Amino acid sequence: MYAADPNVDTRCYAAEPAGHAHDFHQVVLGGDGGTELEVDGHLHRVDAGAGLVIPAGTRHDYRGLDAANRQLVVDLPAASVALPASLFRRPRAFVIDAALRRRVQPLLGLAGERVSRPRHWLLATRFADDLAQRLHAASAADDARRFPVDRIDAWLRRHAGDAPSLQLMAERFGYGPRRFHDLFVDAFGEPPHRYLVRLRLDAALALLDDSTRSLGDIALDTGFADQSAFTRRFTQRFGLPPGHWRRAAGATMRR
Repeated sequence: MYAADPNVDTRCYAAEPAGHAHDFHQVVLGGDGGTELEVDGHLHRVDAGAGLVIPAGTRHDYRGLDAANRQLVVDLPAASVALPASLFRRPRAFVIDAALRRRVQPLLGLAGERVSRPRHWLLATRFADDLAQRLHAASAADDARRFPVDRIDAWLRRHAGDAPSLQLMAERFGYGPRRFHDLFVDAFGEPPHRYLVRLRLDAALALLDDSTRSLGDIALDTGFADQSAFTRRFTQRFGLPPGHWRRAAGATMRR
């Protein structure tokens, strides 16, 4: 049994108001035109310069402001890509800067296109890194008063392949191991080791997209002891061995 899959798609919102809630987190990234969303009594405009995080279970009403509006929507079940759970505890608006805009723009034509499962995962993991940077920046004031989720997550993304120990992580951020573990679980939604494994497997998806990279090299580059350990963990999470996943990806579009 593996984690529910993410989904990356383009949507055009009708002018007639509608609304719903769903059991996965959703990130709406502004593309063309504008869309208006009301979440928890707050009205948000999503357009080329703005994005919005909608936590799982949150009712949101929406309507398109332009007939030709197109927004990029990323659906993220809680157990899919590696992102701290604390980023999804409330609706959160964020700015789409030039760098993120360059990632969004080429994908606005996805509507109706048949996208493979590996392609959805690859796109979602790439957006996870972008979203982590921007959402942590938006929540920096909260983190400064409490557990420094932003600094911890950024450090783990840089060092996940090194497989740091709990002791090392705790010392790095000035906590005892037990206290760090408990605060980490509260903020990230799972223990440090499990989150690290998800980060490492997310990174492996991008490396698998490069057909010149051997599975053994990918295993070592992502912090696994050997190819066997990598294959076991990968299969547990995605339901396919990495070699089969690579073949299923086929002609995955490159950046």
